[in-house]
Amino acid sequence: MIREELEKQPEPHASQTAAPQPDYNTVFQQLVSEADPAEKQLIGLVAYGLYKVSKREWVMTFRAENDGNKPSEADQTAFARGQTNTILDGYRSQAAELVAGYANAVLEGERPRIYKEAIAGSFMRSFWPSLAASTAFAAILSLIVIIAAINGVGLPVQLNVTSDQIAPQAPQK
Repeated sequence: MIREELEKQPEPHASQTAAPQPDYNTVFQQLVSEADPAEKQLIGLVAYGLYKVSKREWVMTFRAENDGNKPSEADQTAFARGQTNTILDGYRSQAAELVAGYANAVLEGERPRIYKEAIAGSFMRSFWPSLAASTAFAAILSLIVIIAAINGVGLPVQLNVTSDQIAPQAPQK
């Protein structure tokens, strides 16, 4: 029994059973997902741009420290794999701040035009429809009165007014 246990193969380590690493840089896939809404994709794309700025700085530092030699494929792979979730989250946070800052700057630049259109445009936008509705109402009402007059339909109103009530006489002395 002890012999059988010794002859058993050891369980593979978790890193040995994990899916094989792709032979390309997966940072883009980690930052940008097609399943995300457009706003989140934009932030992911900006975050990827920040990653590329960081990588460029790393390459420049590498070349300065290695007599101008370019980093090898292994060096570049190590750099890409060194982008931990914390670092990627930092890129995302910085990207979200950049996008929000840009949106605020655009809004602030457009604010005077938006106010001007809202104030000046609101009168003209409401004036013409109101004028058209009032004209249409007056035309329909006039048409009803004309049709009623042609057909001899009048208003059943009797006025009991005497001439004394219309032109009062001067008081008698």
